[in-house]
Order: sequence, then structure tokens, then C-alpha cells
Amino acid sequence: MVRDAAQRHLVFAAMRDEGAFVLEWVCWYRMLGFEILIAVNDCTDHSPQLLEAFAKAGWLEWLEHSPLPHRGAKVTAMRAARAHPAVARADWLLTCDADELLVLHEAEDIAGFLARSGGGFDGMALHWRVFGTDGQRRWQDRPMHRSFLRCGPPGFAPNVSFKSLVRDPLSFPRWDDHAPHGRAGPPPLWVDCEGRALEGFAAQDRPVRQTAPGRITHRLAQMNHYALRWEESYALKRGTLSATGMKDRYGTRYFRIRDRVDCLDDSALRHAARFDAMRAEAMALPHVARLHHLCCADYAARLCRSQGEDPTGDARWRHHMAASAG
Repeated sequence: MVRDAAQRHLVFAAMRDEGAFVLEWVCWYRMLGFEILIAVNDCTDHSPQLLEAFAKAGWLEWLEHSPLPHRGAKVTAMRAARAHPAVARADWLLTCDADELLVLHEAEDIAGFLARSGGGFDGMALHWRVFGTDGQRRWQDRPMHRSFLRCGPPGFAPNVSFKSLVRDPLSFPRWDDHAPHGRAGPPPLWVDCEGRALEGFAAQDRPVRQTAPGRITHRLAQMNHYALRWEESYALKRGTLSATGMKDRYGTRYFRIRDRVDCLDDSALRHAARFDAMRAEAMALPHVARLHHLCCADYAARLCRSQGEDPTGDARWRHHMAASAG
């Protein structure tokens, strides 16, 4: 793995009950050369224990936070992250979610990607590429980047949103899950993944989350957004409030707009061999395999209970419980 010793690249995510997806997410971003910080709150699964196993192995740092009443959990998660030493050490910060994986099309890791970009900017917008379910109903313990390979066309509406890779993150007093803002002085320079300036992107007095449709680009990098995952995974989200805006948005319309399978996009598979090696290394760490299977059993149980079914009758739950004990 190529690393620039002079630069430290950190990825941060706020999660709750995402234990079944932690293994893939951690391995993916470690493969890309990021240091990792995760904030969790009010977990009912084994994800805190899994994160602690990774932390003891030196793979990541994590923290717990308590969301403020009537505020999205990400508000307190970002506030807690700003005070964490990992952020103070970071030259670059990427903030994303457990269902988002950064895919680099030419570089092997984030240091190589930034070296090719030429630098000289304050932030980079990494556009979403939103993937549909492709008719897959039942969750399986299989990496998202191998389960979902079909998506909407590059220019369709949800892809105007982006996540940001930010230089000197603490120079921005206010963070948002798409881009920070509020920095004093001259407007920061934001570019797309091709290094082209995003005109009018000041990010000073308000969060900016989208570009114009004509500025969507996935040429050198994209943020794969598995917003739906499996159909039963999406059903589990129905009726819950979003962690950012505290809105009940996970309805039929949200699903219909994003469940597009017009195009094949298997670009994430270019990293397959390196990911497999990283995953095997992770599963060999003390307690990680056992806790991963417990998290998967937790998730299978939640899916079953949401459908009024007894988890003990579910083959997935039985498999993961047996694997966790074995």
C-alpha cells in the first residue's frame, strides 16, 4: 500500500446498529489507505464490541456519543468527532456513511489519488453513484460492492449529491455530512474529482450538498451509495427518522426514485483482490470473526422481528450464531 508519510487521511462515519456492514466498510477504507474514526450511539447490536476488537488491533479508533433530543444523531456525532485527537492529526478528512464506499478508478489508494490530482484545493466533491436493489429481496452476508452492480444513469437526479474530501478539516467551524462550511477568510476552493473548480461553491455560510446535474462526474472517482441495499433492509428503515434531518423520508417514493438498474457498474471490482486480502487479514484478528457473525445474527434477528417472524426459524440467524460459537 502506497502512503505519503507527510499526509494523514482520515475517514469518519457515524453509525448505529450497522454491525453487519462494519467489516466491509472498515476493510474497504483501510485498503484505500485511510485512518478510520467511527462514532456510534445507542447500539443494540454487537457493533461496539466489534469496533473495540478492531481498535485493539490498531485498525481504527471509535467513540460513543449521546444525541441531543430532537436533533439528528449526526449533529452530536460530528461534534464529538471534532474533539477527537484523530481529527486533529488529519491533513485530509472524508465524512461518509456505512452505506457509502469510495471507488477510485485509476489510483490504488487515497494518497496516490491526491498525488495525481495536483492538490491546491480545499475540498473535493465526490459524486454519488446510487445503486438499486436489482430485485434482491433477502439480505445475505455478502459485501455490498459485490451484491449490487446495477445503478441509474450517471446523470440521474440523486447523483447530484456528493461527499467531500476536505483539507485541514478543523479550519471549518461547522461540519455537515456533505461538506463543511463557516470558515473565515477567502472562499475555499472546491473541485470535482477531475480537479475542475466548482464555481460559486463558497461553503462559508451554509452547507452545500449538490452540484448542477451537468457537473456530475465519475471519471476518476465516485462515491458508491448503496442507499437501499436489499429490499428487506430498506423495509427495516421505513418509519424511522433520518440521522441528519430527523425526517421520515424512507417511504415508497424514496425507494422508487433510487431503485434504478439501468446501467451495469462493476468498477468497484477492480479492487477485489486487495479487498479479499484485507478482509482475510481482518477475520484473522482476535475476536473479529466471532463478533462479525454475532453482528450478522443481530441483523438477521432484527429483519425477522420486523416481519413478525421468529429469528430461530431463520437459516441466516442459525448460521451466524453457529459460526460465532465455532
